[in-house]
Amino acid sequence: MLAGDLAVGRFVRPAVRERLVAALVMVIGLPLAGFALDPPWVMCAGLLLVTGTGFAYALGLQRPFLDAVPEASRGQAFGLLTAGLMTVQGAGPVVFGAVAEFTDVGVAMALAGLATVCVARCVAPWRTGRGQ
Repeated sequence: MLAGDLAVGRFVRPAVRERLVAALVMVIGLPLAGFALDPPWVMCAGLLLVTGTGFAYALGLQRPFLDAVPEASRGQAFGLLTAGLMTVQGAGPVVFGAVAEFTDVGVAMALAGLATVCVARCVAPWRTGRGQ
């Protein structure tokens, strides 16, 4: 995650970061599909390393969010955003942990990755203008 944030934050212009949000969310999900193949632990570590870099998507959301919120409400808005993100990020492991109880852990992780890719596909039109 740190590597992705450093690379995107340092070398990618803000306008480009905003256009990369959906692609970076896909970077979170796509490597998880590899867990369905039950890879060796070294490959698992590599897949998770790549997955972590995708969390730089958040850098592309900060400026549009900041621009959309009135200055007087920014503290409260960022608090609500953080609470909402933490709730959704906490719900995913609960849901896919339950899935893992009935399937293989690798399959559950691959399904989590697929769900992440589906979210990325829903978010993509937001920044490209195709959804307007």
